[in-house]
Amino acid sequence: MAKKKDPIAEGLHTSAEAYWAAQQSLLADHGYQLRPRYHPNWKPSWKGPWNFIFKDMHECPDWIGLYNRKVIDAVRVEDGGRVVIKRVTLELDNVPLLQHLNSPEMRKDPRNNAVPLLDVIIPPTSNEGKSDHTVFLVMPMLFPLMSWHLPFRHVKEIVDVFEQVIQGVAFLHEHNIAHRDACNLNFMMDPTDVIPSSFHHGDNYYQPDGKTRIEFKDRCSVSRVKYYIIDFEFANYFPNNKLCVGLYGQQKDVPEMSRTVPYDPFKLDVFQVGKLIEKFIKKYEGLDFLQPLFEAMTRQDPKTRPTAAEALDQLRQTVSSLTDSDMSSEIWMKDMTPGLHRLQTLNGTPRPSSRRLLFDGSKCRQLLSQIV
Repeated sequence: MAKKKDPIAEGLHTSAEAYWAAQQSLLADHGYQLRPRYHPNWKPSWKGPWNFIFKDMHECPDWIGLYNRKVIDAVRVEDGGRVVIKRVTLELDNVPLLQHLNSPEMRKDPRNNAVPLLDVIIPPTSNEGKSDHTVFLVMPMLFPLMSWHLPFRHVKEIVDVFEQVIQGVAFLHEHNIAHRDACNLNFMMDPTDVIPSSFHHGDNYYQPDGKTRIEFKDRCSVSRVKYYIIDFEFANYFPNNKLCVGLYGQQKDVPEMSRTVPYDPFKLDVFQVGKLIEKFIKKYEGLDFLQPLFEAMTRQDPKTRPTAAEALDQLRQTVSSLTDSDMSSEIWMKDMTPGLHRLQTLNGTPRPSSRRLLFDGSKCRQLLSQIV
C-alpha cells in the first residue's frame, strides 16, 4: 500500500486552511492582511525551481500552518498591529456578552481583563440569501499563560498573575457573569514588552520569520504585563444567585458539576482558578505560600469556598506577609533538567534579563530527547 502523502509537505492546504484562504479577500477589504501562505495562488517556496537557498520545507517561512483551526493571525494594515481573527457562531459563542464587556463603560474599569474586541466582521450571506451566523472576531495576538520556553522567573511575577486573574473573575461576578471555563488555556498575556521580537502565531517558539528563536525578557523587568481571559462561549449572566446545570470547561474534576443537579456557577469559576493555582504550585519551586489559597478555593463543598472577591483578599493578605526579598526570589520549574536550564539561558549564563533561545528545531528536539 502506498504511503499516504502529507498535504503540508506537498504544499497543500488543510481543509481549515482552505477555509481561511477563501476569506483572504474579505479580510483584506476590512484592512487585515493574512500571511502569504493564505494568499491567492500561493505556491510553497520549498517546491519552487528557484529554491536553492532552503534545504527543506522546515527552513521556509511559509511552511507553518494554523495553531487552531478556528483562529488565524493577521496584520492590521493601518498600523502594522498583529492580531488574531477567530471564526465564531454569533449565538453559540456569546458575542453580545463579549461586546458588552468591551463597551466604553465596562472598559473604564481597570479590573476588566476580558480580551479586547477590536473588530467584528460579518461575512456576506450565501447566494441563497442565507447566513450561517458566522462572524469573525478580531482581537490582539496574545501569548499563552504557561509555556516552558517563556517561563516565569520571580515570585512577584506569579503574584501579579493571580492578582489580575482573580480580580478579573471577581469583576465578572460583580456584574453577574460567570465564565464557567476559567482554566489554564483561557488566560493569556500581552507579550508586547516581554517578547520585543514578537512571535509566530503558528509556532510561538519562533519569531515572525518562522526560523529565529524568540527573544524575551523577565516579566518583572518591563512595564506591568497585562493578563486577559478569553473564550466566553460558556459564559452567561446569572442574576439573583441563579444556579445552572451542565458540564463546562477544561477542568473535569469539579465535584458539584452535574447535568441534572443545579449548582453555583460562580463557585465553579473559583474552583477552576484554584486548580490553576495548583498547577503553578506543582510546576514551580517556591510557591508553597499559595497552598492555603488553593486549598480554600478547591474545597469539595462549594458553599465553603470563598467568593472570588474573598479569594482576592486572601491572596493580598498572604502577599502582605512576604518581604521584598521574598517577592524578588527567583524560581525555576521543578522538572528543570540541566539541558532545559541551558535551553532557557543565554550562552550558558543563568537568568540574564534577556534570553535568546539559540537552538534550531532539530537540535532542540535532539536535546530534549536526551534530557527529558
